[in-house]
Amino acid sequence: MRNILLFTICLLVTHAVSAQKSVTADQLQADFAVLQKAYKTLHPGLYKYADSATIDRYFADCQASLNHGQSLTEAYLTIMKLTARFKCGHSYPNFYNQEGDVKALFEQKNCLPFWFRLVENRMLVTKSADAAVPVGVEVLTINGLPIKTIIATMLPLVRADGSNDGKRRNLLNVGGQSHEYFDVLFPMLFPKGMPAFTVKMSDLRTKKLTTATVNGLRHIDRDAQIRQRYAIAKDTTAIFGWLDANTALMQINTFANWDRSCKFGKFYDAAVTEFTHKKGQNLIIDIRKNEGGDLWEGKQLIRHLITKPIVINEQQDCWAYVSMDSNLSQYIDNQWAYQWRYRNANDFVRLPSGQYRGKKDGKGQQLDPSDNHLAGAVYLLTSATNSSAAWQFASALREHKLATLVGQETGGNQKGITANALFFMMLPNTKIEVDVPLMGMDYTEAAKRPDVGIKPDVLVKPTVNAIVRGTDQELDAVKALIARKK
Repeated sequence: MRNILLFTICLLVTHAVSAQKSVTADQLQADFAVLQKAYKTLHPGLYKYADSATIDRYFADCQASLNHGQSLTEAYLTIMKLTARFKCGHSYPNFYNQEGDVKALFEQKNCLPFWFRLVENRMLVTKSADAAVPVGVEVLTINGLPIKTIIATMLPLVRADGSNDGKRRNLLNVGGQSHEYFDVLFPMLFPKGMPAFTVKMSDLRTKKLTTATVNGLRHIDRDAQIRQRYAIAKDTTAIFGWLDANTALMQINTFANWDRSCKFGKFYDAAVTEFTHKKGQNLIIDIRKNEGGDLWEGKQLIRHLITKPIVINEQQDCWAYVSMDSNLSQYIDNQWAYQWRYRNANDFVRLPSGQYRGKKDGKGQQLDPSDNHLAGAVYLLTSATNSSAAWQFASALREHKLATLVGQETGGNQKGITANALFFMMLPNTKIEVDVPLMGMDYTEAAKRPDVGIKPDVLVKPTVNAIVRGTDQELDAVKALIARKK
C-alpha cells in the first residue's frame, strides 16, 4: 500500500508545474550529490530505523526522480519525500529556512480559508475566514478528493521520529502556525482547480450535506483574518494563572527561545513563589502546543519540582563524524554552527556503533534543586505535538516521577531524537535548504528501546463530539483526577 502511495505522489508531482523556476537534470544531480554526501557523512541517526541497503535504495530512488529537468515544486517534493523516509523529525527541507524562489512557493493564494483539526481521518473545521465553510462542519472532500485519500498521500512526506504517525497526522492540522504542512503540500500535490477549493461538507449537528466553492488565501492573510474575527491573540511563550483557589495552570507553548525574549528562569521563579504564597495544591503544566526548542528552558522548571539532585541523561551525544568533508563547508550557513565544522579529533572516541562521542560526554547532566521548591501535585498535559525538547521534558518528568502525564502519546521517540546541533545546508542550484541534525543516540542503545513516543499515565482519546462542543478533554480529565483525590 505504501509503495502505491509513493507512486501516486510521483504521478501527482509531474502535474504540479506552474510558472516557476525550472531546474536542469545536471543541476539536480549536482544538488543530489551534495545532499547525499551531507546526510551520509554527517547524520548520526541515518541508520537507526533502516539498514544501509535500505538507505542506499532511498537515495537511489531520489536520484532517479531527479534525472530530468523539472520545476522547483517537483524537486522540493522529491527531496521532502527522501528526508521523510529517514524517519528523523529534524531532517527536512525546512519551510522556515527557505529563501527566494523556494520561499515564494509557500506564499501563494492557494491555502484553505479555514483552520481544522484531523481526528480519525476526519477534518473538522475549528475556525474559518470564509462564511461558506462554517465552524462545526466536517469536510468530506476537497476538489472531489476524499479527506482520507488526501491524508494518506501526504503522510509519507511528513517528518517525524520513527513510526510515530501520531506526530505526522498532528502536523497536518492547520491552526495558525507560520507554516503548515497541509498549506504547503495540498497545492503542490493536487494543483487541479487551484487556487479555488470546492468543499463538500456535513453539518455535524444537523447532518445536512452542502457544497461550496471558496477562494484560496495566502496563509498569512487567512490567519490574520481568523485571529481578528475570533479575537485570537498569537500564542505567548508561557502563561501562568489559576483555575480555582487550589489549582494553577502553567502553559508553556514553546521551549524555542533563541532570541532570549522570554526569561524562563524568572517566569518559573515568580510562578512558584505565587503558587506557594497562595497555598496552591495542584499545578497543571500544559505543553500540548509545544514542539520543542532548547531543553534547558524546561530543565529550569524541573529544578523547582525536585528536592534532591537528579541526572538527566538525554543520551543525545553521538556524532557521525569528527572531521567533515571540507567540500561541504561552502553549502553551510556561514553565520551558524562554526564550532561544529572544525574540531579536534583527540577530543572524541569512536564507539562500537561507528559513531563518535566526546570524551567528556555520555554521563548526563546533574540537575540540582532550586531553593524555591513547588510543593503540590503536578500534572503534565501532553499531545503528539511534543517532540524534540518537549519530548525530552515529558520523558524526564516521567522517568523521575515528577508529574502525572495526561493526554495523548507524545511525538518524538524513545529511540532518541537527532538534533541539538544542526547544519543548515543550501543546495547549490535549486537553493533548497535542508536541515541536517548532527547529534543523536548511540545506535546500540537505540536498538534496545521501543519505537514509540512517551505514553501518558492517563490516555485521553480526542473525539469528534468533544471538538465540536469545544470541550477540553485533557483538562477535564485532570480535573476529574483532582476531584477523586479529594
